[in-house]
Amino acid sequence: MQIIVNSVLTLFLLIFLGCFLGKKNIVSTDYASGLSNFIVKVTMPATVFNAMQMEYDPELLHRGVEILLFSLVFYAVSILIGFIAVRVFSVPKKERGVWLFVSSFSNNGFMGLPLALSLYGNEGVFLMSIMNMIANLLIFSVGVKMLTDGYSITEKLSLKKMLLTNINIAVVLGLIFYINQWSLPTVLADSISYLASITSGLSMIVVGLSMAKLNFREMFSGARNYVLTALRLIFLPLLTLVFLRTAGQNLDPVIAGTLLLSAGLPSPSAASIITEQYHTNTDLGAKMIFLTTLFCLATIPLLMGVGLG
Repeated sequence: MQIIVNSVLTLFLLIFLGCFLGKKNIVSTDYASGLSNFIVKVTMPATVFNAMQMEYDPELLHRGVEILLFSLVFYAVSILIGFIAVRVFSVPKKERGVWLFVSSFSNNGFMGLPLALSLYGNEGVFLMSIMNMIANLLIFSVGVKMLTDGYSITEKLSLKKMLLTNINIAVVLGLIFYINQWSLPTVLADSISYLASITSGLSMIVVGLSMAKLNFREMFSGARNYVLTALRLIFLPLLTLVFLRTAGQNLDPVIAGTLLLSAGLPSPSAASIITEQYHTNTDLGAKMIFLTTLFCLATIPLLMGVGLG
């Protein structure tokens, strides 16, 4: 499980770099919002499209459709549990969006893809990309609604705006190109690849810049935040494991492992990116990325060790 430890440590190094740059005013924390827009509207769509460009495989596509259906159920249950948790723990109105978001989504992109590659090879990358595709569709539509609920924002949100995002358009185009095995001109393909390659690092820098606005001790404050961390890293993964050991016994092992891995990942950096973009609860968004990423260093190896054992 060395790849798991390495991925988490890499993520933390980039987050702390962003925090250091912000604390020392080498890069102004005011840039976090603009960089978030750049990621959401330019580099993230490039990443999504680029991930879908691979050799066509009918059997793999069949498994992709299968995990797509499981993903929809997976996220529906996660969102439902998030709503229940918000009520059970009487979460304040301004924190509810982050609770729902963290409960519902995980870091399939930056952490999920390299971990899936290590455990299951190219097949794992493809299946995790499908889950990441569904997650992106939901994150930048339903997730945006979650993180802006209860706040007065200047930009009016509509179903059309939430669905017709650059990222969702990239998902559709990526699938069309994959199924038809079309190729872009080399210069354009290379440009998209270069943009895709900076998304993960830049996203972590933005998280760090958001953290730089906070006192370091504040990152560990708030007992309720640890409840949400446990919900993300322990309760939801265990619930997924129970399902896989009972109703999902006949499921393809790679699909089952990919679902379990996704369930155990920490909060995605989009929690910070979206709150920065819309100027909502950036403090709590950054805290939850920090806490869930910190503790997943212990929980993911344990989860996958039990799940794959």
